[in-house]
This record gives sequence, structure tokens and C-alpha cells, in this order.
Amino acid sequence: MAPIKGRKSANKNLPVLSHEFVIQNHADIVSCVAMVIVIGLMVQLTSPVSSLFVALQYGQATEPNVLQTYGTGLKDLFAIFFYFLICIIFHAIIQEYILDKICRKLHLSKSKNSKFNESGQLIVFNAVSMIWALDIVIKENWLADLSSLWTGYPYDTLSFSTKFFYIIQFAYWAHIIPELYFQKIKKEDMFSRVKYSVLYLAFISSIYITNFQRIGVVVLLLHYISEFVNHAVKLIDITEKEEDSKKVQFAQNVYNLFFFAVQLLTLILSQTMLWFGLQGVEYSGELRDFNTPIFKLICSISALATQVWIIYEFLNEQKSYSFNITASLGLLKPKAKTAHSDNPNKKRKNAANRKFNELTEADQNIKKTLKNEAKKNAKIAKNVK
Repeated sequence: MAPIKGRKSANKNLPVLSHEFVIQNHADIVSCVAMVIVIGLMVQLTSPVSSLFVALQYGQATEPNVLQTYGTGLKDLFAIFFYFLICIIFHAIIQEYILDKICRKLHLSKSKNSKFNESGQLIVFNAVSMIWALDIVIKENWLADLSSLWTGYPYDTLSFSTKFFYIIQFAYWAHIIPELYFQKIKKEDMFSRVKYSVLYLAFISSIYITNFQRIGVVVLLLHYISEFVNHAVKLIDITEKEEDSKKVQFAQNVYNLFFFAVQLLTLILSQTMLWFGLQGVEYSGELRDFNTPIFKLICSISALATQVWIIYEFLNEQKSYSFNITASLGLLKPKAKTAHSDNPNKKRKNAANRKFNELTEADQNIKKTLKNEAKKNAKIAKNVK
């Protein structure tokens, strides 16, 4: 089988099942597992088991010429596992055939290379999810009649597109965890990636289990539009030159406006549904009907707390850039720092570290080698004296 993940040339064969072997061949290993599941569909004995992984479960019997609808349940975990494998394969394909080639042409440093790969992967997923969610919203005609987001709650069935959308969401954010190992992510970068993948999984699980799938699609659509712009700005910032700093600042200001617009729309939609929309829907008493005052209060507080936390993280992230959020909104001008505010020695050291980090990986290795050779020569000269 032709390899999916590119391999670096090596003079010696790697031991089977060693860390380096698994990392370099993880896409091939995962694709073999997925292929075994698919081949199982062709065998009558294993077809029922394989179909649990490949096909969507809880299909509802419908009349002729009527689209199939689906329920939800624990069997969805099998499909999530299978498409979790598919996400790992597609991650490797995008990395090898798109992102790595771009990085080689741009000659990025190690730190920028890691950020570029992260934003590059996420912008592809955000674009796909954004288009997919928009297609669902248009086909279901939810924007034309917002009351359809809560009418009929708890919804008995989901369309194929809506259920498959959620399966892929679960699979993608779950696959982020093993990718930390496969991509050799540094320990200091792991926490932030684990944090947002776990938060995505927690949010999507909550709306999936509580039957708020319709409002969930709309909220995710808004969020992915904002995140698409965010990672587009990050890619511009990573690849920009010093003379293009004004373009980056303009793009960052556009994202700032997108971000606050999305947070406002999310707040309005979520609170309107909880306190006005569901008020006209009778409580059915079913197992997964959460249309009760206590639960709505919990959801309302959780939604507000989540948005406050998102805004807090957003403001903290802005500190790592040279942009001031109030300046981008035209409220205040950023304050200029005084010349004596920082230690001169510390500033020189930070400037040297920053220049070193901006070098390409090859230049960094050359500089380290020259530095080590200089130290060795100095020791030899000292011993000779």
C-alpha cells in the first residue's frame, strides 16, 4: 500500500512499534485499521458489526419517497470511532501534501512552523464545518423561521446531514489528542490544545445529549465563521513581513469586530430560546426532555459563564500581539511604554532570543553548531595556555 504520511529518509530501519516507527507510519497504521472495518462490510458474517462503525445508527422507518431520519444513542460511539480514524488520515494528508510543502517554501522557524501547522489544519476544518452548517441551516429553513429552532422540542429525529455533522464534530475534536503525540507537539503547547479540544467535546456532547441539536448547529456556524477569520489572521501574521504590519493590524481589527458580533448573536439566540422560545413548548415528561425551569436556569448560567470565559481568553490572547483591543474598536489609543520601564539587559536578551526564533530551522542548527564549536575552541585554547 502506498504510504499516506511522508517519511524522512533514514540510514537505518526503525524498530517495529518503536515511538519513531509509530509516529512516522501512524497514518498507514490507522488506514489499515479503517480498511479492515470497511472490508468487513463485504463479508456476510462480519457485515452487521462493521455497519455499526460505518453507517449511522437509529434510522427511523419512513414512508416511500421520504428522506430517512435518525435518532441518537450510545451506538453512535462506534461511528465516532471509525470517523475518528478517518480524521487522523485526512490530517496526515493535509499536513504532508499541503502544509509541509508551504512551510518548506516559506522557510519558517520552528516556533512559527508549529503555529502555522496548527492554524492551517484548523482553518480547513473551520471552512468545511462552516459550509456544512450553513447548508443544513438553509435546507432546514431555520433562518426564515427562528421558532423552528425550538418548536417540537424534544425533537424525535435528525436528518442525515445534521446527525453526520455531529458525528464528524465528535471525531475531529477527539482526534486532536493523539495528534499531539503524532506531531511531536512540545509540552508547553499541549495544554492549550488539549483544553480547547476538551471544551469543544464537552459543549457538543451537552447539546447532543439534551436534544438542542438545532440551536447547536446555528451556534457552531457562528463560532466557526469567527474562528475561520481568526486563523486566517494568524496565518497572515505568521507569514507577513515587517513592512506588511499594517495589513496584519487591519486583519486583526476585522477579526475583533467579528468576534464580538458572534458573541452578541450567540447570547441573543441562546437566551431567547431558553426563556422565550421553550416557554411556549409543553414539558412532555420524556427521558430526554430538559424543558424544565431548573435545567433552563443551569443552561442559561452555563452559557453566560462560557461566553465570559471565551471573552477573557480572547483578551488575554490579544496581549501576545502588538494590538490593543480598545484601539481596534476606536475607543482608546494604546498607551506608549516609557523608555525606562524595562531593564536594558533584559530587553537586549529578549531581542536576541526573538531574532534567534525568527531564523529558519536550518539556520538555527547552524548557529547552534557554530556556538558549540566556538566553546570547544575556547576550552582547547585555555588548556594549551
